[in-house]
Amino acid sequence: MGRLLSAPFLLTLTATLASADSSCLSAVSWGDPRVDVFGRAPDNSVWHKFYTGYDWQPEKFERIPSQAAICPSVSSWGYGRLDILWVDESSGNVLHKYFDGGNWGPSWEDDIDLGGGVDSVQTVSWGTNRLDIVGNADNGTYLHKAWTGTDYYPTGLQWEDLGGNFSSVPYIASWGSDRLDIVGISAETDSLWHKYWEGTTWSEWEDLGGGPFVGNPIATSWGPESLDLWATDKKGILNHKFWDGVKWNGWEKLGGKFSETPRVVHWSKGKIDIVGRNADDDKYYLKSFDGENWNPSFRDWWVLSGPYSSEPRLITKTQGQNFLYLFGIDTDNVARMQIWSGYDWQPSAQETWPLGDVSKPYLNEKSDSFVSKAQQVLLDTEL
Repeated sequence: MGRLLSAPFLLTLTATLASADSSCLSAVSWGDPRVDVFGRAPDNSVWHKFYTGYDWQPEKFERIPSQAAICPSVSSWGYGRLDILWVDESSGNVLHKYFDGGNWGPSWEDDIDLGGGVDSVQTVSWGTNRLDIVGNADNGTYLHKAWTGTDYYPTGLQWEDLGGNFSSVPYIASWGSDRLDIVGISAETDSLWHKYWEGTTWSEWEDLGGGPFVGNPIATSWGPESLDLWATDKKGILNHKFWDGVKWNGWEKLGGKFSETPRVVHWSKGKIDIVGRNADDDKYYLKSFDGENWNPSFRDWWVLSGPYSSEPRLITKTQGQNFLYLFGIDTDNVARMQIWSGYDWQPSAQETWPLGDVSKPYLNEKSDSFVSKAQQVLLDTEL
């Protein structure tokens, strides 16, 4: 095992996997120390809370006007920018709302209908003013749409059909400008398939083997010509394959017994942290790579906190620091957080800080509207 990956941008641009489970969350940072967390509440609204660098706002979760069929996908292409997308419960279309320069667009109440008719949505940005979106259609194919800086492509409600026949939702990653990599699990072979955009055209789908895999795969990249693929097999073991710039390496089995493919972050080149939810006890388990060795070992994992009802989300501080935020929703619908300081887990390896009950987002008592006090807090926050 010679080479592993770091974040593709200085900003932590999280490409978050969509899920039909209401016990889910997405997390993103547009720059240190800002962190935003989103999720889907039991009433299908999208909840939101954010860290300003001094405290978490609002005291309770605000809810964004929505009736989401899935967990939202959230990403950021720069300071002060958020893009939030979800599948509308009634129409099945993908809806897009964004925060930019201190204001919600197209407005707090409104969103942009992108069409699609997909079951899931997942996003990534390769740079400023660029957003790529993928979803899976009912017939098993993957669909693609992008914000190019001036308009959506394809325009209107149309999407680009990427073909294939998949049992998993797609995962999209980017190692730099004009590069996209999409992976999914074949419905026919249960192996992992891969397709890429190299600036002018899409490749054909290639079968990278492995498996049989279950759940949903993940792809990560730290920079040009670097791509790591992660998938869980039928025994719950994490499998890993990577492109080193010349050839594919793997698959290698990293142990564990997981309910879904663990989350992966890289705080500098060759340094990696992985957290997954154990299928037996619903606790989070951790493995790290220090540039030379897997810790605690190639096959073993450290036990963290739990039990949880959601898969974990990890955010790294910017500027390549070994500082992690770990988020999850416990079995009582409470969002919880742990921090790795670079030296130790806080408040401890088995303890967490509560962020609030995600099943009870704030509702304006006077108007029964979705607009919350936190909306004013957010708009008044200095960017």
